[in-house]
Amino acid sequence: MRRTIQRVQIPRIVRTILVFAVTLSISSSAHANYQAAQQMMARRDYVGAAGEYFQSYSSPRGGQEKIFSEWGLGKSLQALGFYYSASKYFSQIVRRGPGPGNPYFRRALEELGAINSTVGLGQSHISQLVRGRGVSPDSIPGAARAFYFYYTGAEAFEKQKFERAADNFKRVPSGSPYYAKAQFHLGVIANRAGAHSRAIGYFESTLNSSGADSWVREQSNLNIARVHYETKSFNNSFQYYARIPRESENWLGAIFESAWAFFLTARHNNVLGNIHTLHSPFFEMRFFPESYILQAITYLRLCRYNEVQESLEKFRDRYKPVFKDLVSLLSEYKSRKSDMFKLVYDYRNGSLNSYRNAWAILDSLSRSDAYKESFRAVRYSDGELARLSGIGGKWSSTGLIEELRDFLNKKKQVARADSGEKLYDQTAAAHEYLRTLSNQTKLIQAEMFEGRVDAIRRTLNVTQANDRKVFIGGLQPLESVVNQQLEYWPFMGEYWEDELGYYVYNIGDKCGVPGNQPKGK
Repeated sequence: MRRTIQRVQIPRIVRTILVFAVTLSISSSAHANYQAAQQMMARRDYVGAAGEYFQSYSSPRGGQEKIFSEWGLGKSLQALGFYYSASKYFSQIVRRGPGPGNPYFRRALEELGAINSTVGLGQSHISQLVRGRGVSPDSIPGAARAFYFYYTGAEAFEKQKFERAADNFKRVPSGSPYYAKAQFHLGVIANRAGAHSRAIGYFESTLNSSGADSWVREQSNLNIARVHYETKSFNNSFQYYARIPRESENWLGAIFESAWAFFLTARHNNVLGNIHTLHSPFFEMRFFPESYILQAITYLRLCRYNEVQESLEKFRDRYKPVFKDLVSLLSEYKSRKSDMFKLVYDYRNGSLNSYRNAWAILDSLSRSDAYKESFRAVRYSDGELARLSGIGGKWSSTGLIEELRDFLNKKKQVARADSGEKLYDQTAAAHEYLRTLSNQTKLIQAEMFEGRVDAIRRTLNVTQANDRKVFIGGLQPLESVVNQQLEYWPFMGEYWEDELGYYVYNIGDKCGVPGNQPKGK
């Protein structure tokens, strides 16, 4: 038997009433969730409040309460210590820009600044907030001005738009956590422009700022030393290199840079003493290939040709296998640069078995800002993901768990990708650096074999210092030792950790000694 189905026509007025009723129901439900969330916040039940705020925020037609719930959701997550998760909702508020329809713009910007000071949101996250927003500086609240203008300046600085960067850095108020870093960047910009005295003034301002952390202080001392080096005020540069503490990651870099300053003041024994520290077994995994070049040309200036040859051979023996592994590494990761983060991570935690000859490069990468910032983002994201699992059913019915997991996993993905690109570029730069140094070894050897030692020494165009006082090598402050009587002890092949940085050679110049000529090939 065939059935006949009749279509019932619902009058338009009835449909309108039904839609209104559903909308009213949704609106009433969102309002109820919001009211419940407010009561829970008052009782400091932040877990319950977050769930209720999310349901109100997720409502299809939440109206103004949707905006209020978005703010409340961020605040409740922040109170629970889910800082990255809270930043998602504060960032959404900021991205909409200031205006009458966004009453929480200023306060959300302030909260993002506070979160960044606690866990570090990462340059890429913050750049997305400040990039091309067309926000009037007058709309930035006092408590958020430092955060906003510093990172707007950092965004311009990264793009090498230094004038715009300086304008923003100068707006960072003193007394804020970002003031010292802003002054530091202004010093870098001034030095690039050739304003050396002004650059030193900015770096000194950084050092005198109460908000300067150890990293900023060390970088300021290093940069003051470099400005003095650049202006050939070498004795002043030694004073600032000496301020880098032995326990710092920057200490070996200061040892190496000061060796060049010693070289340019013809203090050969100090140069060789610093390099002796760099070549100790304690620092086998640190990447200073240029030290062999500096060692070779120092010996060349002393006409010690056997030692020149030995330095060049040590460079080749140590870095030829490194160069080979770098070629393979760059080829393998060229099409998947984002995986470079995991490669460095695996090296750092001891689970990497490949590219052993390039581990010194990977060690250097693991100490870079590009790796450290992304590692911090991954670590904090993983921490919040683990805590979300502990909350479990309290949020699972609302959909909040899924949304936060998706956000945190994407944050990890972006952090790895951004870091991987930078780490790959740094690896490529290390490859080119080694290639250039290799060519320099050939030049030094060719000149030596051809007997044109005087020619290559003139090519170096080294400034001869008038002050020929002998003082101990390394980074010990000069004022305490410049008149010290030195006593030399023979090196017996064993390195002592407390002597690192204080080695000084005691060898003479063989130039003009009869029969002292470079040996043939």
